[in-house]
Amino acid sequence: MRIAAQWLTVLSVTLALVQASSGADLQPAPLTGGTANISAENTKIEFVGTHSGDKPDPRNGGFRKFSGKVAVDSQANALKSIAVDIDTTSLYTPIPKLTDHLKTADFFEVREYPTARFESTKIAPGKGGSTQVTGKLTLHGVTKEIAFPVSTQITPKGLTLVSQFTIDRSQFGMTYGAGKVDDKVTLNVVVGEPAPVK
Repeated sequence: MRIAAQWLTVLSVTLALVQASSGADLQPAPLTGGTANISAENTKIEFVGTHSGDKPDPRNGGFRKFSGKVAVDSQANALKSIAVDIDTTSLYTPIPKLTDHLKTADFFEVREYPTARFESTKIAPGKGGSTQVTGKLTLHGVTKEIAFPVSTQITPKGLTLVSQFTIDRSQFGMTYGAGKVDDKVTLNVVVGEPAPVK
């Protein structure tokens, strides 16, 4: 019951983040030659971490600086590849003390590892019309293979993409607070700008 309650809390928070990021509709990121350039101007990369035990007390944040490319096959309406570099020094949360702590050697150690990188190695059909993306994530100086689902829309106007998945921070050498801070961290990625309010 404790685990179920914890993840129900995380789910509600992360869904709220995605909805807040995407709005009711998204304006697609434009495609040039089958490639969408992504940055903080048209994309959100956010995370939610929790404490272990009866009170998960979710903590959300994200990154203000990153750049990357998403390549698609416009004729097949299919994703081809994703590559993104994240400036970890641009990490933010609503709590200044938490932001500062996450930047230290206890977590991201941004002075030593100022860049996190993801590069896809395989794109395949997923469940329920989604796409399964597999690739290498380099975080905190450690490279591991991860896989996650994405939902995309590819139109003549451009690309939208939404994904929500978890990673295990301990696999990347982030073990501070073991037993008190949960190893599972939820990531939310939204490509596409919120449509203007009419």
